Amino acid sequence: MLGNYSVIGLFFALFILALDFYLLRKRKIEGKGFVFWFITGVVLALFSGVPALFSLFLLLFGTELLISAVVATGFFFFLIAFFYIHYRISELKSQLMKLTMEISVSKYGQQQQGAGNPAHGSPRKKERKVDRKR
Repeated sequence: MLGNYSVIGLFFALFILALDFYLLRKRKIEGKGFVFWFITGVVLALFSGVPALFSLFLLLFGTELLISAVVATGFFFFLIAFFYIHYRISELKSQLMKLTMEISVSKYGQQQQGAGNPAHGSPRKKERKVDRKR
């Protein structure tokens, strides 16, 4: 029978998967984010449903206590997640800077085009010029 931690882990994994599919359906999450959280939920469900798989951590890390291996695995997972988040933030920052420069160049070009062409002046100035001619 599953222990309390396994049941809690399974509920948490199902919550992550349900939230992931909900955000995908509402188009609030990209494909990369969906895949990351889907795999995280599946792995959490797998290890929560079959606690004997935790013994693989003992072999992998060579520790005597299971909790030490689980904590080390969690630490490495969070390091990878933080690295991925940092990478995405850097990528978004560079895209934002590129977009800002493009908007700036576009506005500058419009201002230069409007200043060089007297027909782009305000309508009031045109009316005043027409009134003076009469």
